[in-house]
Parts: sequence; structure tokens; C-alpha cells
Amino acid sequence: MFMKQPGNTERFTIVIRCSLLLCVGLFVSTACQADDWLYARGTAASNGVAASPLTPKPTELWRYEAPDTGFEATAVVKDGIAYLGDVNGTFHAVNIETGKAVWTKAFDDSGFLSAAAIDGDHLFVGDYNGVLRCLAMADGTERWQVELSAELMAGPMVHQGKVLATTESGHFTKHEADTGKQIGEFVIDAPLRCTPTIVDGRAMLAGCDSKLHAIDIETFKEVDSLEIDGPTGCTPAAIGSRIYFGTEEGSFFAIDTGKSPFEVLWKYVDRRRRQGIRTAAAVSDKLAIYGSQGKAVFAIDVTTGKSAWTFPTRTRVDSSPVIAGSVAVAATQRGKLHLIDLESGEETWQFDAGNNFVASPTVVDGKLLIGNTGGILFCFGEQK
Repeated sequence: MFMKQPGNTERFTIVIRCSLLLCVGLFVSTACQADDWLYARGTAASNGVAASPLTPKPTELWRYEAPDTGFEATAVVKDGIAYLGDVNGTFHAVNIETGKAVWTKAFDDSGFLSAAAIDGDHLFVGDYNGVLRCLAMADGTERWQVELSAELMAGPMVHQGKVLATTESGHFTKHEADTGKQIGEFVIDAPLRCTPTIVDGRAMLAGCDSKLHAIDIETFKEVDSLEIDGPTGCTPAAIGSRIYFGTEEGSFFAIDTGKSPFEVLWKYVDRRRRQGIRTAAAVSDKLAIYGSQGKAVFAIDVTTGKSAWTFPTRTRVDSSPVIAGSVAVAATQRGKLHLIDLESGEETWQFDAGNNFVASPTVVDGKLLIGNTGGILFCFGEQK
């Protein structure tokens, strides 16, 4: 059969149509990937900024209850499924549209206090007995496990096929994601309680030895460090080469890691509430937001290092805040959730969950997910 060959105009039209289809496909794919929450603080930069906005006045969409246990681990999300472990050693996969369990998997003599990390179709999670596991996302089947030197208090990170984990004994380890084989180790003389933050091929670790450490991920050698004014377990938040975190001395730092030696850009201290900072910060190009043992949430201008606003909570804040659209999400030890307007610092909404929040919020697809110590995973959003 004779087929008519397209002329120049038709060829141009075909190319444009194909290009448009390709762009649309790429946009959809990127949007889906961007709205996943793959690590404790969302991305490898650990800056706690959601890809999708959250309505300033959400409603409760559902609650998932795990009996006789509690949630202290932050949920991670991929393709509409939330994954989190409970303090008694059961791991849960929950559909974020329905609030129904997809699967649960119990592990003997275990308990999960920190977020998992997602890479491909696997979950990587540590427990309070020092076991790092790889689980299949499909059903929770354990692919491998390795015993580390002490409990894992922070979620792991995955970078280019390598799993990075910190332990209470001060060990920072690198493992093959396929097998769990340990292929690197860096040690400090104090606990490491932060998730590694990735900046330009380096893992940034804020340690209980009162230092910021930069570890080259390829060689696993320390390439830079900086003395800070106190110990910290806060996961650093990165915007480009600049990182932000607080200390037990109540100081909040902005540091340029693009320079060697590192340069402290500014340090903020609230003189009235100078108590320890134990949350990671949520950082945008305008504000750094963190909670404190001083019973408040602070917003600091990232350019000037000056206070933008302070939101009193009347109780300690151990849960790390999240920025979602025009609001910050903060959760307290008394079990209250607050949405705070980023511009004014005024509350737009609150919810009393009844039990403490240690886990941090997760925001995906316009939904706010957070578990409490009473064993309830809540989902809030806009009722459709």
C-alpha cells in the first residue's frame, strides 16, 4: 500500500505535537515524583518544604488506628501510599486516599522511632535495637538486615545506590542498597541523631560533639568541619550550599558550606527563650522555621538572620515543622497541630489530637499526615 509522506508543514506539525506530548508526559511524571515524600524531611536537602500547598483551614479526612502502640516515626510517601513504623515493631503501609491498610508487617524485638527512606521499590529503615533493614514496598518482605553499633534515632538517606545511616554510638555508615554490605564508616566521639543531608556530593552531619561535619560520600572521608556552640541532634536543612540548624544552646545557625573553611553567615538567639532546639528547620528562600524547647515556633529571615515572628505554643516542640504553600505546620508535645500563616505568623487553624506529637508532619498532594503517640495516623486536607 502506498503511504503518503508528510510534507514540510505536516512534518513540522507532527514534531510539535510529539514535543507537546513529551512535555506533558514529563510534566506529569515530574509532578508525581516531586509530590512524594521520600525521606524524613521530604528530600535529600532535608528542607521540609512540601511540593503541594495545604489549605489554611483543613478538615480531618480520615484516621488510621494501630492498637496498643504509638507512632514516633514520620511517615514517608510514594505513589499515594504512606509508610511508617510504630514503637512496638510493626511497619504499616496505608493508602492516603482511603486511610486503609495496604499491608502491615511485624518484626520481633524491634521498634521504629524514625522515618524510613524510599529508593526505587524498597524501604530502608532503622530501629531502636540498631538493626538497619531493607523492605519491599509491595508487601513489607525483608530483603536484608544488618546490625549496627547502636540504635538508629534518625531516618537513613539513600544517595546513588548507597544507604547512609547514623547511630547513637556516633557511627556514620555507608551500605550497598542491594545487599546491605557496609562499605564505609566515619566515627565521632558522641551520638549522631540527625538524618544525613546531601549537599554537593557531601553528607552534612550536625553532631552531639558540637561540630558540623562534611563527609565526602564517595571516599567517606571528612572534607570539612566547623565548631558550633553546643551539641545537636538536628538534621541540617539545605538551600543550595547554605544549611540551617539549631543547637542545645538555643542558637540557630546559617552556614555557607560552599566555602572552605565553612562560613557562619549568622547566628540567631532568642534571649527570652534560650532553650534547646531539637527540631529540624523548614527552610524556604525567605524563612527558616523551627520549634524549640522554649515553647515556641520561630521564623527567621534567611537573608538577615533577624526574627520575622514568634508563635507561642505553651508547650515544647519536638516535632519538626513543615512549610506547605502559605502556611507552616507545627505539632507540639501536648498533641496540638497548628497551621501558621507564613507572612503574619498568625494561626489559621488548630487541632487537638489528645496525645503527644513526636513525629513530624508530612504533606503530599494537599494532604497533611502525622502520627501521634496514641497510635493514630491522621490525615487532613480539603474535603472534596
